[in-house]
Amino acid sequence: MRVSAHLCGAVTLALMCAEVLCAQTDSRACAGCHREIWQRYQQTGMGRSFYRPTPDKMLEDFSKGNPYYHPASRSYFEMIRREGAYFQRRYQLDAAGKQVNVMEKRIDYVMGSGNHARTYLHRTVSNQLIELPLGWYAEKGGYFAMNPGYDRPDHPGFRRPITYDCMFCHNAYPQTPAGHDRPFADALYAGALPEGIDCTRCHGPGTRHAQLAGTAGARREDIRAAIVNPARLTPERQMETCMVCHLEATSFPLPNALVRYDRGPFSFRAGEPMGDYILNFDHAPGTGREDKFEIVNAAYRLRRSACFLESGGKMTCTTCHDPHDVPRGEAATRHYDSVCRGCHAAALDQRIAAGKHTANTDCAGCHMPKRRTEDVVHAAATDHMIQRFLPKGDLLADRPERHETGANAYRGPVALYYPDRLPATAENELYLAVAQVKQGSNLKEGIPRLTALIEKYSP
Repeated sequence: MRVSAHLCGAVTLALMCAEVLCAQTDSRACAGCHREIWQRYQQTGMGRSFYRPTPDKMLEDFSKGNPYYHPASRSYFEMIRREGAYFQRRYQLDAAGKQVNVMEKRIDYVMGSGNHARTYLHRTVSNQLIELPLGWYAEKGGYFAMNPGYDRPDHPGFRRPITYDCMFCHNAYPQTPAGHDRPFADALYAGALPEGIDCTRCHGPGTRHAQLAGTAGARREDIRAAIVNPARLTPERQMETCMVCHLEATSFPLPNALVRYDRGPFSFRAGEPMGDYILNFDHAPGTGREDKFEIVNAAYRLRRSACFLESGGKMTCTTCHDPHDVPRGEAATRHYDSVCRGCHAAALDQRIAAGKHTANTDCAGCHMPKRRTEDVVHAAATDHMIQRFLPKGDLLADRPERHETGANAYRGPVALYYPDRLPATAENELYLAVAQVKQGSNLKEGIPRLTALIEKYSP
C-alpha cells in the first residue's frame, strides 16, 4: 500500500502507516506531522534527486544545442517532446545526408536535481533502467553534453544499466523483485519508483514512530525513541549517515567500496555502523592519487581538512549543512560565513585589523572554491577540503574526459579507508584481498593473497 495524499492528523497517519512507513513508503506520510520541514526539504537537491519528466520539472531549453553532435561517435542526439512525453533520439548521417542508425527511447525518469546535472533514464519492459547517452549540465547557463564515460567512440550507447549502487544514492529505496537483492543479480525495479531521497534514508523506518504518535497516552520519549534523529547520534554515526553516499574516494576503477555480501543493496539503516554495511577503499598513501577532486567525494575531501582533523570529532556535515534546507545566494554566504566565524572570529578580526586579511565576506569562495571535477568534466562543485590559500590556476577551466587505459590506470595496493581498521577475522581478510583484484588494481600481489586465503578458510 502507498500513501497517496497528504495526511492531516496523527491518528489518521498512524492508521495509514501500519507496516508501510518503511523503505518503500511515500515520504509524504511524514508531512502529516512535519509539514513545514517536509515542504522545505522538497526544495533541496536530495528531495529533487529523482522524478518523472513533467513540464514543470523539465526546465531545459530544448532549442539550445539541440540536436547535439558528438564527434567521437559521429552521432547526433535530440531531445524531443511529443504528445506529452519526452524522448531521446540518436542518428547518424550517411554520405547523402540521410539519417541512418536511428535509435529512440522514451525518457521515463530523470536522475539528478539539476543543481549540477541531469541524467535521463528509460525503463524497459523487463523493468531495467537504462541510462541514455546525452545529459544536461547546469554550468554556463545550462547545456547538453555526453554523460560521464560517453565521450568516446565506443561508448555504451543505449545499453548502460542503472545499477543498485546508482539507485542507492540517487533515490529513496525502491522495491526489488524477489531474489534480485542478492549479490550479482541483475538490477531490476518493481512497481512505481519513489521520487526523491526520502525521510527514511536519514531517519530509518517510521512505522512504530507513527503508531505511537497516534496512540492516546503514548509517552513523548517513547515516540521520539521510535525514530532515528541523527542529531542525537554520536558524531561518528551522524557523519556515517551522510558518508554512506558522499564518501566515494574515486569513481575510477579501484574499487572504491564493497558492500558486504550478506547485505541487501538497500538494507542500510541510519544509525547503524556504516562498516557493517559497506567497506570503503582508497589508493595507497604515497602513490600520488590521494589529492583527487571528484563529484561525489565531499566527505572524503572534508576529512582531509585541518578544520575537521583538529575538531576532535566535533565537526560533522551538519556543522555547516541543514539537510532539510539549503540556503541560496546571499543567504547562503551569510550562513556559511557565520559557521566559519563560530570558530575563527577572533583570529579573523585580528588579521583584518592588521591588514593581513581581506574584510570581504564569503569565506567559502576562497577557502572552499568551486572546481571542475575530474570525473564529471562538465560539472563544477564545491571543494570541501578547507584550505588556507586558494589553489592556483583556473579551477573552472574546461578539461577533456579522462579514460582509464593500460597506460594510465592505477596499479598498486588498494588501501582500506573507512573504517580505518577492521577486526582480524577470516571474513575481513577475504574482503581486503578481494578489493585488490576486483577491478584489477593489484593483481600481482592480490591474486596470490586471495588464493591463499581461499585455501586457508574455504569460504
